[in-house]
Amino acid sequence: MYVPMLNLSIGYFFILFIQTITCASPCIYDVGNGQQLDVRTLGNANGKTPKYDNIPTTSSVPHTLSWNACFSYTKSGGGGCTNAAACYTDTKTGVSTVIARQSDAKFEQHDNGNLLVYHSPDFLLTVHLTCRDAHEDTITSRQDDLTIYDIFLTSRCACPGKCHYSDGSMSGGAVFIIILLVLLFVYIVGGMLFLKYSRGATGADMIPNRVMWLNVMSYAIDGTRYSIQIIRQKSFNVNYEKL
Repeated sequence: MYVPMLNLSIGYFFILFIQTITCASPCIYDVGNGQQLDVRTLGNANGKTPKYDNIPTTSSVPHTLSWNACFSYTKSGGGGCTNAAACYTDTKTGVSTVIARQSDAKFEQHDNGNLLVYHSPDFLLTVHLTCRDAHEDTITSRQDDLTIYDIFLTSRCACPGKCHYSDGSMSGGAVFIIILLVLLFVYIVGGMLFLKYSRGATGADMIPNRVMWLNVMSYAIDGTRYSIQIIRQKSFNVNYEKL
C-alpha cells in the first residue's frame, strides 16, 4: 500500500515540477503563426532604472515620460516614481507621478502594430510597438490631455523572435536535465550498493533491474528492425514474429 502511494506522490510532484519550469512569463504574448513577442527585452529588470527614460514629447507641456516593459522600477530622486511601469515628470519642478503599473498592462494585437495598454482609474497610457529591424530604437511620446498619454516605440525588439531575454540563470530545461542526471546517478549507485551489501551480488548482477533493462534493450532493437522493414517494404504487412 505504501509503495503505490509513494509512487503516486512522486508522480504528482514530478508533474507539478514540469508545469512550474514550463510556465510561460506573463510578458510573453502570442502574435499568431506560432510566433511570440517577449516584451521583457523592452525593460530593465534591476528595479532601479527604466530602459526608456526622459522620453521626448511632441506636446507643448514641459514634461518627459519614462517607461519600462514588464518590470517595475523606482527612480532615485524621482519624487514619487515608485513601483512603476511608467512615470510623468514635470521638467520644471522635477516632480514625478506614476501613470502606469505593470499589473494594469493589457496586450492588444493590430495589423499595423501591437499595443500595450495600461488603464487605471486615473490614467490611460498606450504604448505603440512598431517592428523595425534596426540597431537603434526610436521613441517619442504625446500627451493628449491630463490623463491620456501615448508612447511610440520603434524597435527591433518589437519584432517577434528578434530579441531573446536572458536573466543569467539556468533555464527550466537545464534544471530538469540536472535533476534527471542526479536521480539516475542515485538509482545506479544506490542500487549497486544495495545489491552488493544486501544480497551479495557481484559483477553484472550488481546492475539494478538488470533483467528488465536487458528486455527493454531487446524490445527496442526489435522495434527498430520492425520499423526498418516497414520503411523498406513500404507496407505494414510485415511479420513481426520472423524478425
